[in-house]
Amino acid sequence: MVLKIGDKVRFLNEVGGGRITSVVNDEMVNVETEDGFEVPTLIHNLIVVNVPDQYESGKARNTIAPTPTKAVEPQRIAKLEEPWFTDKNQVVGKDHAELFFALVPENSANPPTGNIAMYLINNGNDSLLFRFAQQTKYNYETVVAQAANPNSKVYLGLIKPEMISDLPVYCFQWLSFQKKAKSLGSFLAKEIPLSAVKFYKPNTFTTSRFFKVPVMLIPLLENPLKAELEKLSTHDFSQAIAAKESEKREVVIGLPNLDLLEIDLHIAELLDDISNMTNAEMVQVQMDAFHKEISNAIKIGVKKIVFIHGVGNGTLKSEIRRELQRNYAKYPMQDASFREYGFGATMVILKR
Repeated sequence: MVLKIGDKVRFLNEVGGGRITSVVNDEMVNVETEDGFEVPTLIHNLIVVNVPDQYESGKARNTIAPTPTKAVEPQRIAKLEEPWFTDKNQVVGKDHAELFFALVPENSANPPTGNIAMYLINNGNDSLLFRFAQQTKYNYETVVAQAANPNSKVYLGLIKPEMISDLPVYCFQWLSFQKKAKSLGSFLAKEIPLSAVKFYKPNTFTTSRFFKVPVMLIPLLENPLKAELEKLSTHDFSQAIAAKESEKREVVIGLPNLDLLEIDLHIAELLDDISNMTNAEMVQVQMDAFHKEISNAIKIGVKKIVFIHGVGNGTLKSEIRRELQRNYAKYPMQDASFREYGFGATMVILKR
């Protein structure tokens, strides 16, 4: 059955249901629950319980699949609509705007194994004009460019499991304003590089007031009060910081943990620019880093070393394990903690 705006639905994976208010994409719709909240929901987690014969005028424009429509006689007198930036959804007492880049996993128990939905959360009383883009080899490719109402969230797209090992740098540009304001808003921008390792860390996805499931929340806008406090701290303790910096020059920096050493072999962690490199050249750089790190770990007496190679197509993992069997056979190896790294890391036991 084709889902349309206005369909009454029930959730398959939790209690309750509601009515479809808008279609996000071919895989997701927004459902207004019986409590009046709008919840983004995957289509395969819904079941239609009542399909109305007719919908309100203008609310059946966005459907998941095209359906035949009847010709409608145009109205003789057009009703003027209010502009989208009317001060709506205002929250009394909310003085400071908050913007978040939210990553919402389909599989909360093991996020990297399922799709991860991306959202922009506008948690403030300002209206927003924004652009969401990803940095490619040659330019910034726009993914979404639109408006966001106050105190709302906007769906941006999906990160699929096969994309996690090679994520682009995500970029936001935005202008926030109110219908009546005492000053002009600033045009702001922020770039967000995401390390694949974060998706395997157990504390990356946490509970929040914005979604029912654990999410990764990345602030885009700094709280002005926090910024002022940090300025004061920098001023008050500048001499102490300078003294600490002087002490650092006299000690060994980056002394590793001799019980467990973690080495991230993702190419983005090893090189700043890979634009002109082939896959084979990148793997060679990663293997050179592997040899250097394991030799150094053996030399200084590290007990266990974890190489984070990611999932990807498995090339780097295969090369590492082949090299361990060939030249380091006396050191046992195994998959690293699934809870910590998923399928993306190998542990080598160097010393009992």
